[in-house]
Amino acid sequence: MVKINLLTYLTFNLNMLVDNGKGMPIKETRQLCEQRTILQELQARFPFAETHLDLSSLKLQPDAEEEIENIFHEMAISLKDNEMCVANNGLCLLIAYAQEQIQRETRKLEEKKSNEKA
Repeated sequence: MVKINLLTYLTFNLNMLVDNGKGMPIKETRQLCEQRTILQELQARFPFAETHLDLSSLKLQPDAEEEIENIFHEMAISLKDNEMCVANNGLCLLIAYAQEQIQRETRKLEEKKSNEKA
């Protein structure tokens, strides 16, 4: 289970790119998610030296990058972009995917706490 703080960290970084006018086509973003290569592409396309995109914290937790790639893959193949309320920028789609996963993780934690009390 990927930690919520890593997903939040990722959304802040993606939001920074959007705030600076960066973007990616939705179709291409979805394809990269389906191929499980989106994080690698983000680092190549938006190098730290130029954009300050910093995904280094994802490397601190074992398998975090792979887990996020798998999460984004599952969402790309199962959710429609309009379900995520995104139509123009693939970076916004990634933020929506991360937010959806944060909601899923939160529900899991709440269910676990509820079951422990029962």
